[in-house]
Amino acid sequence: MATRWTALIHAVAGTQTPLLDADTPSYSGLPVARSPAELRGADVAIIGVPFDRPATVGRLQSWEGYRRAPQVMRQNSMRFGGYVPEYDLDVFSRLRIVDYGDAAITEDVAASTEAVAAKVREATLAGCRVLTIGGFSPCSSYAAIKGLASATPGGQRIGTLSLDAHGDCLDREFGPTGSRAPGAATWEARMWDDLPAVDPTRHSEIGMRGPRNVAEMVAKYRTIGARLYTAAEVRARGIAPIAAEAVERAFTGTARTWLHFDMDVLDIGAVPDWGDEPLGLSAADCIHVVHEAGLRGLSALSFVYIPPIPAGCSIASYAIVYWLAGLVRGGHAGR
Repeated sequence: MATRWTALIHAVAGTQTPLLDADTPSYSGLPVARSPAELRGADVAIIGVPFDRPATVGRLQSWEGYRRAPQVMRQNSMRFGGYVPEYDLDVFSRLRIVDYGDAAITEDVAASTEAVAAKVREATLAGCRVLTIGGFSPCSSYAAIKGLASATPGGQRIGTLSLDAHGDCLDREFGPTGSRAPGAATWEARMWDDLPAVDPTRHSEIGMRGPRNVAEMVAKYRTIGARLYTAAEVRARGIAPIAAEAVERAFTGTARTWLHFDMDVLDIGAVPDWGDEPLGLSAADCIHVVHEAGLRGLSALSFVYIPPIPAGCSIASYAIVYWLAGLVRGGHAGR
């Protein structure tokens, strides 16, 4: 069973692909770290977040299967190495990257949130930049930034960027009786309430579009001093100036930075067998933002709602390599 996983980098080298288990290779065949001690000396730690949940209000499609997203991402990554032709740069040869396995996810959402946060904290305190790959909020979003914040010394601030079709900043989950706990529609509000290190004035929200949003979301961003860039503004101005402004905002006066990449920011045409809303950002738009943040030294990158199908996983894998290329090209990590 284990022999069927052969990563591109190991096929070229004639070596064996490390496994997390018989059905799960490490991401792109990179080394595995199974304890905090094995994180020492690593530039980047990859953490899977195998969390799913019922579909949010009004959605007809099932969200079953997204718990497998980290596993499918790793399986799909077998065909990708770390070489970026336009930069003549192989990020896997310049960075020490380890796959730190999955956080412990159970049916207890609060406990699962803490498990993700603890794993992110461990990797951050070990000196790693952190990549999380996973399913849904709050475990793939709020939990990741909570872990980064808990590892950030008191008094230091964190700047944030979010690529998302929707504003996840409501006080309650859709309606006066909705839960205020961190969730799909509330995790950003709880991030600013619960995590003093996360500065809302250093936040940029990129890609909001369409009638699945409500007015309270836009009002929230304005009230807290964040910057909202709608998908329409991206189309009108182009992604390059918006990325430059958003990255500058996140990095000004902050000690660490985090980028939240919700895959539903992508246009329906980016992943036709999966997307369900038009007028979104292109894969190139999103990858440009990720790379620009990498050039400035982005501390952590978290993927949410990765569709467990090849096309969606491939877009995420491209974004990961371009983030890593940004870190190397910007002189923030690597040898």
